[in-house]
Amino acid sequence: MKNNKGPFNLFLALCLLSGILSGCSKKDEFNQAQEFAARSEAYYKRAADIYKNLIAEGKDLERTHFELGQLYYNQGEFSRAIAEFKKSDFPQSKKLSAISYYRLGDFTDALGIFNSENLPDDEYLYYHGLTCEKLNLFDQAIGIYNNIKTGEFSVAASERLEIILRESGSLNIKNISSQTHQILESSPSQEEYPQAGALILFCDEKIEVTPQNTQVSTLHYVIRILNERGKEDFAETHIDYDSTYERVELEYARTIKPDGSVAQVGTRHIRDVSRYLNFPLYSNARVYIISFPEITEGSAIEYKVKVYRSQLINKKDFIVTYPLQSQEPVMAANLSISVPQDRNLRIKTVNNKYNDFKVNFEPEKESRDGYSIYKWQFRNIPQIIPESNMPRQVVINPTMLVSTFSSWRQVYDWWWELAKDKLKADAAIKDKVRELTEGKVSSEDKIKAIYNFCAQKIRYVGVEYGQAGYEPHQAADIYRNKYGDCKDKAVLLVTMLKEAGFKAWPLLIPTKECYDLNKDFPSMLFDHSIAAVQIDEKVIFMDPTAQTCAFGDLPSGDQGRNVLIFKEDGYAVKETPVFAPQHNRIRQYIKIKVNGDETVSAERKVLGSGMYDQSQRYWMLFSPPELIRESLKEKIQSISIGAVLDGYEIKNLHDLNAPVELSYSFHGPEYFTAAGKTRIAPQLALLDTSLVAKDKRKYPIEFPVLDSKEIFCEIEIPGSFDVEYLPPNVTEDSPWMRFSVEYFQKGNKIYFTQVMEIKKDKIPEDEYASFKDSFESLARKVKQRMILRAKR
Repeated sequence: MKNNKGPFNLFLALCLLSGILSGCSKKDEFNQAQEFAARSEAYYKRAADIYKNLIAEGKDLERTHFELGQLYYNQGEFSRAIAEFKKSDFPQSKKLSAISYYRLGDFTDALGIFNSENLPDDEYLYYHGLTCEKLNLFDQAIGIYNNIKTGEFSVAASERLEIILRESGSLNIKNISSQTHQILESSPSQEEYPQAGALILFCDEKIEVTPQNTQVSTLHYVIRILNERGKEDFAETHIDYDSTYERVELEYARTIKPDGSVAQVGTRHIRDVSRYLNFPLYSNARVYIISFPEITEGSAIEYKVKVYRSQLINKKDFIVTYPLQSQEPVMAANLSISVPQDRNLRIKTVNNKYNDFKVNFEPEKESRDGYSIYKWQFRNIPQIIPESNMPRQVVINPTMLVSTFSSWRQVYDWWWELAKDKLKADAAIKDKVRELTEGKVSSEDKIKAIYNFCAQKIRYVGVEYGQAGYEPHQAADIYRNKYGDCKDKAVLLVTMLKEAGFKAWPLLIPTKECYDLNKDFPSMLFDHSIAAVQIDEKVIFMDPTAQTCAFGDLPSGDQGRNVLIFKEDGYAVKETPVFAPQHNRIRQYIKIKVNGDETVSAERKVLGSGMYDQSQRYWMLFSPPELIRESLKEKIQSISIGAVLDGYEIKNLHDLNAPVELSYSFHGPEYFTAAGKTRIAPQLALLDTSLVAKDKRKYPIEFPVLDSKEIFCEIEIPGSFDVEYLPPNVTEDSPWMRFSVEYFQKGNKIYFTQVMEIKKDKIPEDEYASFKDSFESLARKVKQRMILRAKR
């Protein structure tokens, strides 16, 4: 029996061994790999402990610190490695420290070592070159790479040189791309488009959304440069992106010279920089800049770039805005959007009134490989020719809006989930709220104190909503850092108001620079975030990013906009107010005394409210005193040539609860224009007819706000003169404005008053001819001057 079992056991052992060797027990191999990894980690820690003990014992410290640093370096723990290398004078310490800084992305400190230590080491030189590239020191990088002649790093250095230089040689665009060559060959001339600075010959945009909720956008442009304006506008291309979820990949970029030869864009022509370098909270907002070399009149630029997005807005939805017109003519534009077939693409067009070139916005649709593909082709799109005081492009440019959001409730549920936990007051915020509201009796006074603090003491970082992510930071972080973007400042303000016992909410707003909220088109077309508070039954909107805007007021771009309010129990859509003309009022009080020798002394006081208080306060807050003084000196020259400013005073500059007041006094050598014994006064009533200089307009005239401008002037004349002619009073009340001037004399003083009130914020193009006639007629009526005559 024993003899029979022996061969069987041997056979079984051989089979087991064969199974291990042949891969039958893959699990054992994984276990072995894991065991070796664990041993490696244990050996690494033991080695580090031994080095640390040697350091503690003071044994051969130079060597020990270096070898411990080398151990950390090999493990990729570069910060620890640098700390040890700093304690060693071994030559290799400098090299590995510099490379460690590079690996950590600290290129400035890396360069500091590279520039101070000249080591004859190819790897050291190679990383020195890479560091220079990262800091845009391309000429220095080229010199360094050229010094790497042999060895394994010479090949890598040559590759870097090729990428950096990529200069034009014998390559011609017809040998690179027949499509681009054909586009350029059929390009129209400057004579055919005399208003253009460049021609957008080809614009191809593809957007693909995957079932995994990622997105790839491909942009391909060919643009012909016609003149200096075109060079200025297109010599650089800026691509904004959010590095948290997006990355930019340049396939190629080149300048095509008039003779067809090509200058390739290399890394020396590319910068990838933070938009907000000094604000770490928003370091993810970046811009990818392509600078095209050798741009001349008649040349063209071409680039193709892909933007990969790893996460959609709310992880499953996206939006697209596609304005049709540009500042330059568009010869051909293609757009393709591919989405999984289970996605519902909602499409809306706006500003169709201005689609006088009859573009068809209906897409071609097809289904392929589980995708729904929407395609558009546009041809010969005219440029927008700017007009003075024209509306913003979001109002006059025919645009296609695309969204996969199904309802405003869906938008609310997503963003409220991001924001609601950020509205928490920590101990520091609670203490500040108590401090700000202490002694305040009325609700309005308490709210004003909190609003003023957030507007004036929390620095605003001008990041457009969405550029640095949609999620706000914690209120406690914003308060501690004392800076924030719009959504962060809104979150802090709401948190503090809630802590004080008020109903307050954050909201999203499309300012006048953005497409207004459409109740029947849910999307995320917002560029700003502000706040709202309830006093009794009244909702007051507040923009804490506007440092010079008083409580109860709003910047002009926030007025008359549909906003989305985020309440605890759901959302609300409301419209922000458009303030009456009396809200945005500027008043000037001028006193002029003409002395017996016809010299003058004068004083002027300027008071503003609404928009004028905001702008005047901003100018005086952020202008150096000398610049204010020089500006006032320039203004008084219109009253007396050679006038001298005596002094000026600013009141309430830092008090948002009171209008800012500017007063100044001056004297000058003359006021009247002499004509024998006659004296002619400067024209007091003024209307700027440049507003209606055009014979016809394509677009409306748009005013920032409804406003009222008032001038009150008192002129004291010497007893040696009589008033010979006083212009008549004029009053006009049109559909667009109310205007009046009044003159009267009392003793030796002349009183003049002018009031101009804008009643409509837009003058439609079909009313322009009537408005122009009315405005010019009024200007002719008031173009009169007071005349005096000497008594003897």
